[in-house]
This record gives sequence, C-alpha cells and structure tokens, in this order.
Amino acid sequence: MIMTGVEQLRGGQRVLKSDQPRRKPDTVIVKLRTSQVAVRRFEAAARGPAAGLRRGPAAATAPQPFLAQLVENGFAKRITSVFASENSGGAAAFGGGAARALASAVAPASSVRKALGLVSIALDRATNADELVAHLNTLKGEVEYAYVPQIKYPFPARRRSRSSGADPMQSRQWGHTAVKIREARARTRFKDATGVTVAIVDSGIDAGHPDLAPSLHSYVNFLANEGDRDYQGHGTHVAGIVAAARNNRIGIAGLCGAKIMALKGLPRTGNEWDAAAYYRALAHPIAHGAKVLNLSLGGGLDLGERDVIEDLLAAGVVVVAAMGNEFEEGNPVQYPAAYPGVIAVGASDEVDRRAAFSCTGAHIALVAPGERILSTTPRYPSELAQKTKYDSWPGTSMAAPHVAAAAALLLAKSPSLKPAQVRARLIATADRAPWQSTRPNREYGTGRLNIAAALA
Repeated sequence: MIMTGVEQLRGGQRVLKSDQPRRKPDTVIVKLRTSQVAVRRFEAAARGPAAGLRRGPAAATAPQPFLAQLVENGFAKRITSVFASENSGGAAAFGGGAARALASAVAPASSVRKALGLVSIALDRATNADELVAHLNTLKGEVEYAYVPQIKYPFPARRRSRSSGADPMQSRQWGHTAVKIREARARTRFKDATGVTVAIVDSGIDAGHPDLAPSLHSYVNFLANEGDRDYQGHGTHVAGIVAAARNNRIGIAGLCGAKIMALKGLPRTGNEWDAAAYYRALAHPIAHGAKVLNLSLGGGLDLGERDVIEDLLAAGVVVVAAMGNEFEEGNPVQYPAAYPGVIAVGASDEVDRRAAFSCTGAHIALVAPGERILSTTPRYPSELAQKTKYDSWPGTSMAAPHVAAAAALLLAKSPSLKPAQVRARLIATADRAPWQSTRPNREYGTGRLNIAAALA
C-alpha cells in the first residue's frame, strides 16, 4: 500500500518471538540522503526561524522535512542520529529537536562514511511501522532507505547429549590440534598477536575473569538500559577462544595472545533490541584501533549493518562472522556472514565433518572447530552456561573466533595486509575436509582452517 501522507500511518501490531531479544515495535531505521542538496535542506530546516518545528510564513524559507513532520504531528516521539556523538560538531551545532537531529545525522563523522545519515525513529504506539517504512521509501529527496531493523542474536547451538569420559580440558585441546596452532608456534619465527586488538561485538564479557582480565584492551557497553555484566555468557565464551591468557597456570589458553576490545551490543534474552546501539558497537573499532572484528551473531538482511560493515572493511578492519546454526531449521542465509568481504565461518567437528547445525551457502569461506569447544564463561550464573568459569559449547559462534584469532596472527606477522588479503590467505591455506566432494563447496568453503599453513 502506497501512502499519500502521515494520516495513513495508524494501526497495526508486530508479532514477537520469545526466544530472541524483543523487537521494539515502535522503531524504524532510516538512512538520510547525504547529497549536497539534501544536506543543505536538513541544515536549513534546523537553523530556520522555526527550527523545522512550526508552520507559517517562515517555513517557506526553511522547508520542513517530512521526517520532522512525523514528530510535530504525533506519529513519532523522537528522531535520534545513530552516530551523533561521532559527528564533528553535529550535536553542538544543531542541539535537540527533530529537524536538528536530521541535520546532525548528515554532518561529517569521525568513523563512518557509507553509514553516514542513519537515524532511529521512535514511533507513537499507534503508528504502523511497516506502512511508515513503505511510505518513507518513496521519499527519494530525503530518504535513501528505511526499514524495521532486524534482530541479531548469538550463534551457540543447542547442546546434544553424548557420552564421553574425556576430561573437559582435553575436549578443548582437539580444536587447537585441528587448526595446527602448535605446529605454528613451534616455528622459530612465530609471532604471537600481542600487538593486535580483536574487537568482539557480543553480549559483553566478564571483565574480571582471571583468564581474560590480562588480555582485555577495553570494554564498552552500548546498551543504556542494561548493566555491564555478560548476562548470556556468550561474549565471555567467544573471547576466551581468541585470547584467554596463556601460560598463567589458570584454565585454558586462547589461540593468539591478542588484546580483546569487548563491545556489548547484544541484550540479554527478553530485553528489547536496540539497533542504533548495535550499529554504534559495530562502528567502534574503526576509530579505536582494532584490526579484527569477530561477529558470532546474525539474523536477517539489515541495510544499516551492511553499510557499517562496508565502512569497517574500507578502514582496514578484518570482519569474521559465523554462518549460523539453523541448517536443520531451513538453512537460512544469515547476515553479517553473507555480506561481501566478510569471512563467513561454518562449524566442523573432531573428524573435520560439518557440524549438523552449521548453515551452508555459496558465501561460506571455510570451517573451523565448533563442537564441544571449552572456553571461559562468567564467574557468575549466566543464561547459556551450565557451569561458571569454563564450559564446553557447540556452535558456529565458537568456530568464528578460531578464524578471528588466525587473522590476528596473520596481521602480527604482516601488519600491512588488507582485509581482502587476509581473507584470501585463510581461504587458500585451509585443509580440504575428507567429507567435501568438491573444493570449494557450499558446506565447507575451501575446507578447515589451518593456522600453520596460513602463517607459512
């Protein structure tokens, strides 16, 4: 249905799933046009006599954008620039108000270019988000695209019962053996990634965990309405695979010795999804020194996420993402794994066979250990961990950080490598899995990660 004005935006509800973060039924994401004409229009409305918020003769000299009218007429509560805090002078120059928020959103930013112009619109509860999106996408003078944001969620797989008399620590060691990190370390010119920072956008981290505290570069919580704890335990588990402290006589050892930039952007189960906070977490590594970003999460196609990913790659940040765990539930294409330039990682087991849950697709780059992976968990009870401090989990969430660690080791050896070169090297040196009929294919990509070969 094509709308002719804001009068047609009332009514409608959205259905939520109980096993994911709750979708905000009142949020729409819009990317504003950033052409010179559009920017001048937003700035004029913000600086005009009425600041874009009143009707009358003054409006003729500062035309009010349609998006600002949504607030004036009660269809939206507020408009917020996603990257306002990073816009050079944006917040100071334009202050508050709907029109001013639009002007601030298109002011030059310190970290994003492709994602410049993203705004979050909080709607009145009676406004239908889907109908509003359909109408906004017809406003070619103001809007590049508009959509209801996709929820992103972590990719630990369901546990499968399997009898085993092995010590839990031994189950962790099989992953190290599979990716040949010991062979790599045995070489005289091996260099740990102590000078490389790996960013992890996830559910947070237990910053005081004795196996993680020595490796922590920084921790930023982007969720305004949630504490700093890792309530899920997922981010803590992912971080340990990458860089749990080695040779400290505590627990486990991470793969690469990198520093961890922990960025909390995934809410605890049942809390509302905050797309704008997630975008800010994604973009944070660009201006803060991380060279690798691990995303053990996913969901549907999200245009704002896509643009931030492009900004990350353009800034020289290697992006690694999990393929997803829904192969047995329809094998959907998951994003960010499916965006161009991202290293999409599937999960394999102890005999290099694709894990039954691991999604497949033409975009898969390679696979890495993702069954019964022992890593760090919070010292306090969390949603996904059966045990505190250490626990074994399955999932493509666990496979992706093996590859992120390998990327960090490559950059420690050759700091000038671009994201595309790191991706190409890891793909080219993967071991062909005995179960793959062709190479590459949709199940394994080019095969299972081999760190020793990648560093040779």
